[in-house]
Amino acid sequence: MNLGDPDFVDVSKVISDMLSTNFAQGLKKKINDNKTFDPNYYGGRWDQINDHGTSHLSIIDSERNVVSLTSTINSYFGALMLSPSTGIVLNNEMDDFSIPMKSSSNLTVPPPAPANFIRPGKRPLSSMTPTIVLKDGKVKASVGASGGLYIIAGTTEVFLNYFFLKMDPLSSVLAPRIYHQLIPNIVSYEN
Repeated sequence: MNLGDPDFVDVSKVISDMLSTNFAQGLKKKINDNKTFDPNYYGGRWDQINDHGTSHLSIIDSERNVVSLTSTINSYFGALMLSPSTGIVLNNEMDDFSIPMKSSSNLTVPPPAPANFIRPGKRPLSSMTPTIVLKDGKVKASVGASGGLYIIAGTTEVFLNYFFLKMDPLSSVLAPRIYHQLIPNIVSYEN
């Protein structure tokens, strides 16, 4: 999918398509309980960037004020540089951009995503998903995660556990998780 900074890449069609009933029905038709297919079958076209060094906190106070905050330095120890004046570890978020390169002869390695190529003033794609859930203007939940590529799936699973499986908040977070990012074609699970 051509996702990137919406100030530089038109993501409105991608988002509209992803939220459509036709898209969901198309994905459902591609699911086979007995085998998996190459990433292209599922729409995977671009390489995914690994990230680390992220923290998340969700807070709802007694007056229903809410915060969902995700912070990252991207890789372990960020840019491996410490500001001499503040002592703060500097991040290396620039590494979240896709980097143009020559095509790889290794067909199992997808190419970098052009929509996420670096440009001045552009924000890189990020897996950070701090989320506040409202219904009729009232706070229902605050959720998010750390864990690099696991963030989006983890946040989604906690959301589904709480709102659809009706688990309590702690059980929603502690429940075993399943993860698949399409490339590589490996399923990770907790038991």
